[in-house]
Amino acid sequence: MQEFSFILGDRPGALLEVMAALAEEKVNVEAIAALTILEEAVVSMVTDNPGKTRKILRELEVDYEEREALSMSLPHQPGQLATVLDRLARDGINVRSCYFSVDKNQLVFTVDNLERAKAIFRL
Repeated sequence: MQEFSFILGDRPGALLEVMAALAEEKVNVEAIAALTILEEAVVSMVTDNPGKTRKILRELEVDYEEREALSMSLPHQPGQLATVLDRLARDGINVRSCYFSVDKNQLVFTVDNLERAKAIFRL
């Protein structure tokens, strides 16, 4: 699973342009987080077709970072996310991004020590 992170201008239709191009190529967004910070839209997303996503972002001249993302199901109970974050922190693993996907209770996250995080959670 690949995460694409990029910055867009804070203007009407900026995110729409990317989403419409993905839709046109039949690329499905599986998880997304988007917010505006200091008048810049920051987006992180996972799609079902990383190859097409790369091509589309390049065609739109959107600079992006790409990282392998991990995904795991969490029970829908208080404290579950805190438990995952605590386990990573105890091993000195920094979380780079964290959000939920369209699949119910599916946590998507990126970290600075991918192999160790995979081993901890047996992913």
